[in-house]
Amino acid sequence: MRRSRFSALAVLLALAALVSGAWAQSRSYRRLPAPTAATWNAAPFRAGEKLEYRIGWMSLTTAAGAVLSVVQEQSFYGDAAWHFRATADTQNALRYLMALDDQFDSYAETGTLATRQYELYLDEQGRRATRRLRLNGGGAGAEAVAAPAGTRDPLAALYELRAVDWNRTRELHSPIFDGNRFYQMQARVAAAHDEVAVPAGRFDAARIAVLVTPDDRRASPMEFTVWLANDRARTPVRVDAEVPVGTVKGELLRIDSGR
Repeated sequence: MRRSRFSALAVLLALAALVSGAWAQSRSYRRLPAPTAATWNAAPFRAGEKLEYRIGWMSLTTAAGAVLSVVQEQSFYGDAAWHFRATADTQNALRYLMALDDQFDSYAETGTLATRQYELYLDEQGRRATRRLRLNGGGAGAEAVAAPAGTRDPLAALYELRAVDWNRTRELHSPIFDGNRFYQMQARVAAAHDEVAVPAGRFDAARIAVLVTPDDRRASPMEFTVWLANDRARTPVRVDAEVPVGTVKGELLRIDSGR
């Protein structure tokens, strides 16, 4: 079953929009090496954190909902890894047209946030599908995927954006795999301080411009904007994207920072 464009965007509320179809004109970025762990402070997120969002589409203030969770830090086949999870579901009037209830799980190395395994549990219009993808390895019940070193899935890419110290990093370059295609993600600071008002409150936030280009060049590049609060957690408070069916906006509803 092909993943719905809208549900992918809802999940990447902060970046899983890699396959959302947010078409835009290509823009040229100066190629810089990806930042290393030296540009990171301690991880700004912690186990137990849950971030809840509403997804607006066209005139619908709440067309869908999404939750981003840091499930735990654990051992994954002998290596320390973060377990991230995102869930997304359509709501209100849109649910009558498109019933979606999806879950995405990412197991990413603690030190680099490179993906070890990416799992998709899709329930769309009553059709269900499950995929477990092991990057550069195999395992019981998982598909082996050969990927460039340092590849992230869309969910791990979001947490990578949070981990980067944007006061010291001008641009970030990272390979991405969404379960079907490989992409190159390029992110840069468009503004260090924006005042952003969302249901969770008012935030001083850095505006991050993101360009995602498919490696096979058979699809158009995609652009969207993520606002990361200028707090210790670098909380994603808003994301905007233009998709073929209109404007989509993700806004932070509430924060559970965990224990």
